[in-house]
Amino acid sequence: MKRALLFITDMVAGHWVEGVTIPTTGLAPPNVHDYMDAGLLPTFSEVRENGVFAFAWNRGICNTPHGMRYLASGSYRAKASPMGNKLNWKFDEIAPIPTILDACKASHPDGKVAAFGSDAWMQTGWWKARDCTMGWGSYYSDFLTSQYAMNWMLNNPDWQMVLLYLAQYDVTGNCPVYKEGAAYMEDKHHSIQQLDRYLWVVKTFLEEKGWWDETVLCIASDHGCHVGCNVAVANGRKKGVPEAELPGYCDNHGAPHDCFVWDFEKNTVSDTRCDDCRRTLFMLGGGALEEAQRGKEMAEAEIIDFAPTVAKLMEVELETDGKSVL
Repeated sequence: MKRALLFITDMVAGHWVEGVTIPTTGLAPPNVHDYMDAGLLPTFSEVRENGVFAFAWNRGICNTPHGMRYLASGSYRAKASPMGNKLNWKFDEIAPIPTILDACKASHPDGKVAAFGSDAWMQTGWWKARDCTMGWGSYYSDFLTSQYAMNWMLNNPDWQMVLLYLAQYDVTGNCPVYKEGAAYMEDKHHSIQQLDRYLWVVKTFLEEKGWWDETVLCIASDHGCHVGCNVAVANGRKKGVPEAELPGYCDNHGAPHDCFVWDFEKNTVSDTRCDDCRRTLFMLGGGALEEAQRGKEMAEAEIIDFAPTVAKLMEVELETDGKSVL
């Protein structure tokens, strides 16, 4: 049986514009592509070497709720869900555009589909799975979420698609890019390396249980964040961040999302587009990925291409506005 594990991370930039360097690290702002090249993300690098890396973008409305809808449905037409007003388990009322989890169950009714992560996305329907849905507070422990997911998989060896949504990295906004000896969620630099360790745990688990060779590993994020751009500088100044610390300050992922690189030497905005919140993560790996598809790098992809790519890999019927990168 072919399986899929969807490894979704919050607020992780997949790539970055050239020419931006953080003084405290000498590196680009934390993002998967540049940190892999720097040798700081060994597990992500191993997946890339034997899989597919796509320079993916969110070209639609760019914020947390919309990013998750785009990933789940493969469409920029995905409508807003009624978070803050009511929570409703009636899936069709909330997400009339089908999701990849629901489509997988419809195409393969005998295979089990489960989701583990933030309660907000479970109850609003976007990451609701028919066989098991376990959601906690928005920033519940990524470690414990992973443990619950793996425990369920051990007890349901006939699983076919599992969503593991890790939300805690989203806390690393309004913080330094680098802080000496920082713990998880205290800065961006150390936290993205911790995500690599979580990925290692999941990959090792699949290998030890004999599931790796029949699993496609689908990695994605909903958005990046503002660092080294005019938005980060403006918001940092409003929050009282010292001028000397602004080059290494991570703001968050609020509007505007069309931003420009800040020239710190001239202390002015440049004409180089950054759009750092729109730079999403999109990778494929796993033992079930066909040999001909491994080692590829896609120069351009959209966040809405994630769901149709998963659908193609899993032979799932799903109508989307995006397209498979394969």
